[in-house]
Amino acid sequence: MMISKPRCFLDLLELQKILDDEVSKPRENGFEPRERLTIDIVLSIDDEVQEWLRELPKKYNFKTWKEKPYSREKELEELTDVLFFFLQYVNHTMVEDEFEELFDEFDSFEYSTLSEAIFDLKRYLYSNSYEIDELDRAFDVYLGIVKKRGFTRDELLETYWKKWQTNMKRINEDWVIKND
Repeated sequence: MMISKPRCFLDLLELQKILDDEVSKPRENGFEPRERLTIDIVLSIDDEVQEWLRELPKKYNFKTWKEKPYSREKELEELTDVLFFFLQYVNHTMVEDEFEELFDEFDSFEYSTLSEAIFDLKRYLYSNSYEIDELDRAFDVYLGIVKKRGFTRDELLETYWKKWQTNMKRINEDWVIKND
């Protein structure tokens, strides 16, 4: 199988499946990951959302007391990390058609304020996290956030590709305890 840069949602799902398959295998040091549950994925999405929130510029950052330089690249990387777990969810539940349609209509989503979008994302993420309709809405909101923050579909695809390659290398490096 040839692995190449993603051009569409289905390409992203294929890359994510490869990563998820590799991540679930026993590691070189003997570590065996446990089975991934839906709640694990939902909590991972939320954790990455929190990491993204910490990368927002001062105007939006919830850490009103802390001065921090803003990096557009770092923000995009964190938003892309959120995408990894949404894709993992789609592969875990096999409902790619609904999510593919949303991704392919990326430019149609609008939110009046970022705060409104963040509240909606959290609400849909946890309102009934085992229902596809709610995570479908959360993904819709996520894409609206990406657009609201001024990032394009192509930037998301490119950043995903770069981070995917990095993550494939991290499986037996950063994600395990080294036995010396």
